[in-house]
Amino acid sequence: MNNNRLFRNMNQKVIGGVASGLAEYFGVDVAIVRVLFVLGIFIPLPFPIVIAYIAFWIAMPAKRPIQTASPVGGGL
Repeated sequence: MNNNRLFRNMNQKVIGGVASGLAEYFGVDVAIVRVLFVLGIFIPLPFPIVIAYIAFWIAMPAKRPIQTASPVGGGL
């Protein structure tokens, strides 16, 4: 059973983090997903890939980057 959740990956985003989130979810290289999105733009389909990307961007929640703790009072 896959316990992964589908999030937009904000650590490796180029535009909205959709491709990197899908790549992380399916366990593939992000470059493959990005190439498929770019190829999908140029291949005529009944449902344009740009609309699908925007729908994913709106529907997928953002996975915020993990912030490291900063030292307190790192003064003079």
